[in-house]
Amino acid sequence: MATYQFSYDEKGCKKFFKTYHHQEKTIKQFIERQLTRQIDTDFSKTKLATRIEVDGHKCYECRVNLPQTPNIRVAFTVDDTNVVVRYVTTNITKADFTHELEHFLSNR
Repeated sequence: MATYQFSYDEKGCKKFFKTYHHQEKTIKQFIERQLTRQIDTDFSKTKLATRIEVDGHKCYECRVNLPQTPNIRVAFTVDDTNVVVRYVTTNITKADFTHELEHFLSNR
């Protein structure tokens, strides 16, 4: 089991973490635990978020169930042990999430 270094894209995560700033630390722990589990199990419940590559990497998405806050869907990229959470939203419907993410990526 590898140790991963997580970072968060400021522009793609800011809106969500501004809304839930009082729980940011706990939410990040849930995200990091879920993504580590998915990476270690060879992306068993993870799909490509979009066909658009982000900084030369495939962009994956995963749903994260959170206690006491709405469930979220996150888009992320992986480069060896570096994981970048690109986008976080409470919009968990896959089609809507993909549309929202592609709009975000086209405006970066």
